[in-house]
Amino acid sequence: MDHKTTGEWLLQSGVWIADEAQSGLQFKRSALGHAVSPRLDADDIGQLMRTHRLPDDADVHFPPEFQYSPFTGIALKTPIQSGQASAWVPPFGARAINSSAMPGAIGLRQTGQALKLARSPAREASADAGANADPDVSIPAPPPGEYAFFSARFGTTGAALLALDARKGSLYSWLPGQKLWLALESTQGGLLSECLLGEMAWRAELASGYNSRLYVPSGHGLACITADFPSLSYQVEHLGDAPSVAAPIWFQSRLWAPLQGEDGSIRFLNLDIHNVVGAEVVLEGAIALGKVSAPVAYGRSVIWPCEHGQLRLQQRQDGSMVANWTPWPDGLLPQFDFGCPYLSRDGDLWQLCFDSGSDRYGYLKLGTVSEFAVAMEPRLCSGSFNYRFSTKLKSAPWQEPEQGDDGGSSKSVMPLLEAGDSVLGVRFDTRVSLDTVLRSKERMYATLVQDDEVRILPFHTFFVDEPWRMRLFTHQGTLWAYHPSLGRIDGWKLQA
Repeated sequence: MDHKTTGEWLLQSGVWIADEAQSGLQFKRSALGHAVSPRLDADDIGQLMRTHRLPDDADVHFPPEFQYSPFTGIALKTPIQSGQASAWVPPFGARAINSSAMPGAIGLRQTGQALKLARSPAREASADAGANADPDVSIPAPPPGEYAFFSARFGTTGAALLALDARKGSLYSWLPGQKLWLALESTQGGLLSECLLGEMAWRAELASGYNSRLYVPSGHGLACITADFPSLSYQVEHLGDAPSVAAPIWFQSRLWAPLQGEDGSIRFLNLDIHNVVGAEVVLEGAIALGKVSAPVAYGRSVIWPCEHGQLRLQQRQDGSMVANWTPWPDGLLPQFDFGCPYLSRDGDLWQLCFDSGSDRYGYLKLGTVSEFAVAMEPRLCSGSFNYRFSTKLKSAPWQEPEQGDDGGSSKSVMPLLEAGDSVLGVRFDTRVSLDTVLRSKERMYATLVQDDEVRILPFHTFFVDEPWRMRLFTHQGTLWAYHPSLGRIDGWKLQA
């Protein structure tokens, strides 16, 4: 069989068939062996698979492994790099669990990716003039829902964009050629189980690879999802046979997922990078967690702050794990709407609470019940940084600045994401108390800002209810902003 003119080419990217009439190759089966969906057009395949082209005919495609045409020997053109090397894991750009980077604090509103907006004279001129500049690019939002976005390789050579509506158990793929969203269909393991966790409690993990794996909480345990974009399909395995009561987190080289059985006890399912399940850690007794927040981990412990107490997993000196449940002190109510816990310079995590007995706010050191710092007012926090109204501070949120007084400010900034010394946030009016504004469902004007060591750059103004629910993600060298109440997703090019 002459592979130059006929027959199948079995490659890492999948199976390709020589097309003598077109002098190229057609993509037939994905790397997982599934038939390529007929709903993908040539441009979708070209962008997702980063196909190589003839210098004088961009409509003729070759597999990404080919540097030369097998028909003529001519050198092929390779696609331009997107400028983004890392996968994006929602909600805050956590590192992939198989990343070689040294882990720091996990679960805060922090990403290891560099997120500097590319310079735009028009945008900066608009910002100086107090006007609103258009985004660099926009795409339509997926069908109505509440989505988290993953950017990784899903049976593709290039990064693909996946939207997950955890509450509905729905997955959508973005087709970059046709510029539309299509649902992924299940091929194995049944449908993805819905997740009942709230937005503040939800997070995901990802193992990056040619067929990246997603790990998300669900109503039937930890869900391990493998998406295959070429076939517009996915397969899922539900682990644990009990509902996820809180989100999973990668901690001490294992993935930990709290599940709660009918008897109310908490089981910590855990598995390694190869999906091998380990011995469960069990917390006996019926435990009422109440409203749950996302987990945070630093050092040798991981804590899930909950409405009624702290759910904690601690590594002992011998390397084994022990779980415990600690109710909050009497009268202390955790406040999850103001952001995430504060990470102090010495590595401690502090949760904002309201002391109903003394009618005041303060910060409790997680893992303890007695170390409490009284604060004059609550701060909006992303981890290492906190905002006193619209002023970014790195000092402890219970410490008042020695100089300057912005107490009369009518604006506040909710930090959405930290990237090094830069913070991306939403600035909005707070002419009444901050807690009253955060409970409001009224539509309001708000502005996306980038606050770094040089300046505060406003780069987009929008009008929506609960603007602090804006979620940021990166894909193909672009910063994107999604809000469930808006019909489009706007994007801004990032510095390479």
